[in-house]
Amino acid sequence: MRIQSCEFVSGFELFTGLQLLWDEFAESDPDFSWGSNNRSLVTAESILNHLDNSNIENEKQMRTLRKRVDSIGFSMYVDLES
Repeated sequence: MRIQSCEFVSGFELFTGLQLLWDEFAESDPDFSWGSNNRSLVTAESILNHLDNSNIENEKQMRTLRKRVDSIGFSMYVDLES
């Protein structure tokens, strides 16, 4: 058996100070599995893609989120459970 690992940031950290955007994200019925998992890892790019297609109204917070994603990379995993 081959043990694998990956790097991720917590969703809490990614959305710190962006509560309105987090609320819009969580209420937009994202196509991600979460709720009772220990970890729910999705790429930062998939979060941005979902938000881009969800008619998000808070452009200022979206710009902040995009800057954060640029700093960590689009392929970095985000844990939606934390």
